[in-house]
Order: sequence, then structure tokens, then C-alpha cells
Amino acid sequence: MTLTGMKKHVGVLEQAGLVTTKKIGRVRTCQLGPRRLEEETAWLERYRQRWDERFDALDKVVEELTRKEKSDERKNRK
Repeated sequence: MTLTGMKKHVGVLEQAGLVTTKKIGRVRTCQLGPRRLEEETAWLERYRQRWDERFDALDKVVEELTRKEKSDERKNRK
């Protein structure tokens, strides 16, 4: 990544309040800003919970279909 590109990315993060920067001489340091990612983390957590529930339900369906398939195979062998 170019220095110009990096500056643009850091500038966007700074405007959003996610980072603060401090320049001392030629060195610029970044640290987490006053607005951390609490809102975003909460949003992601809600969706993670939904997807976990959906994947759990899908697992149950797959397990049931697998059991049924094995049962059908046993019946067909006889």
C-alpha cells in the first residue's frame, strides 16, 4: 500500500472516530479513538446469533436426512 493510500485510510478512520493520530516529528502514531466498535460489535453479535441458530437447525436437518438415508440403505439390502 502506498503512503498516500495509507493516509487516506487512516483519515477515514479518524473522521469516523475509530482512531486518533498524533504526529511527532516525522512519526505519526495511531491508537483507538474515543468511539470504539461497540455498536458494530453489537450488530455483528446479533447476526452471529441468528446465523448460529440457523446453522444449528441446518445441522439437525442434515443429521436427520443422513439417518434416513442410512436406514433406507439397510432396508434395500434385505
